[in-house]
Amino acid sequence: MKAKHRIKFDSSQNELNQSVAYFSLFVLVFALMAILQPRRFLSGINIQQLAFQIPEFGIFSIGMMIVMISGGIDLSIITTATLSGIISSIVLLFLSHRGTMDLGALLKGIMADDTIRSGLHATMPTGISMIGIIVLTIFVALAVGFLCGLLNGFLVAKVKIPPILATLGTMRLYEGIALVITKGAPLTGFPDEFIFLGSGEILGIPVPMIIFILAILAIATLLAKTPLGRGIYAVGENPLAAQYSGLDNSKILMKTYAITGVLAGLAALIMMARVDSIKVGYGNSFLLQSVLVVILGGVSTVGGTGNIIGVVFSVLILRVISSGFNIMGFSNYMRNVIWGSLLIIVAIVISSGFRFIKKTKHIDEVISR
Repeated sequence: MKAKHRIKFDSSQNELNQSVAYFSLFVLVFALMAILQPRRFLSGINIQQLAFQIPEFGIFSIGMMIVMISGGIDLSIITTATLSGIISSIVLLFLSHRGTMDLGALLKGIMADDTIRSGLHATMPTGISMIGIIVLTIFVALAVGFLCGLLNGFLVAKVKIPPILATLGTMRLYEGIALVITKGAPLTGFPDEFIFLGSGEILGIPVPMIIFILAILAIATLLAKTPLGRGIYAVGENPLAAQYSGLDNSKILMKTYAITGVLAGLAALIMMARVDSIKVGYGNSFLLQSVLVVILGGVSTVGGTGNIIGVVFSVLILRVISSGFNIMGFSNYMRNVIWGSLLIIVAIVISSGFRFIKKTKHIDEVISR
């Protein structure tokens, strides 16, 4: 019993130390950017932009974290969001502009590479309130994300395709479907009530930030307090041992990828509401950055370890750095070079750490003999 309490105490102490370390790093990075560009970085506009931009990237990163803890990866997370956003946008535009525009006209305009302009005004369909339309739009986005994630999970868990190959294939599949639907044209002109989800405030707090905090609490509870959360860690750490202990690995993996798909759909809603638009290609830069954030946040590349605290602080750190890059005029190409280089450096450090730990364990075993 004492040993059990000791293990729990050590684990809690390690998490506390990790949180302090990440917070200290965040403060250091924030202070550095403030020193380099004090007027622009600390301006109210920039801080407000950070508060509205962090949530969508943070939700993507949390989704990536879950599948990586399970020992996998989801390269389709951005295109899942894109497809979710496009299909839900069509529902939103059709219902909110139904008085002057039917679904056939809407799709015809999209297929002709036309942008659905915000100048369209219409009466609400009889019997459907704007709140009802928005609720339905949210449901459609989350449902599409769920189905995309479920397909990923099926390919990984049932068909036994390696996660990186399965999600690489579905990444192109979802992107292709989105392009067939829109021909690459943006969808825009969403109702103001929907735009509130991405740019509104409640008691001075951005709505996207509130949604992000709720998502953090939900996923933290899932991982720490539920059988599914414990199963995700178990499957990621040792799939064979998890199976022998009575866990249904396939069911756990399918649920894991489905949850990631739902989070992608949620991020899509925030993104399209914030910019009043959705188009294939939106958020593509988030894929590499989300993987980087998850690894920097302490999630093992082989699964089984990691927690949401480190990932959230890593999200804050990278968005502060990204904001600094924007202010200093770094091009997208240069930023990709930096993110890619940083990911390689982190991978090298982690790989070296694993080899050191393995070597130390081997030496301890030899000495104990």
